[in-house]
Amino acid sequence: MTKRRAFLTLVILFSLLFIALIAAGSYLLSIQSKQFGVAAFLFAFAAAFGQIASLAMYIRYVARDNALKMQQKQEKEKSV
Repeated sequence: MTKRRAFLTLVILFSLLFIALIAAGSYLLSIQSKQFGVAAFLFAFAAAFGQIASLAMYIRYVARDNALKMQQKQEKEKSV
C-alpha cells in the first residue's frame, strides 16, 4: 500500500469514526447517559482532528511528489 492510499484510507476511517461517535453520543444523551454522551462527542471532536491531519498529510505528500517530479523534469531538460 502506498503512502497516498494509506492517507486516503485514514481520512475515510476517521470520517466513519466521526459519524459513529456522533450517532453514539446522540443516542447516549437521549437515554440520559450524559457522561458517556459527552465523552463520545469529545472523541468525535478528536476524530475530526485526525481526519484533518490525515488530509493535510495527503496534500503534503502529493505536493512533495509533484515538486520532485518537476525538479527531475527540469534537471532532465538542463542535461539535454
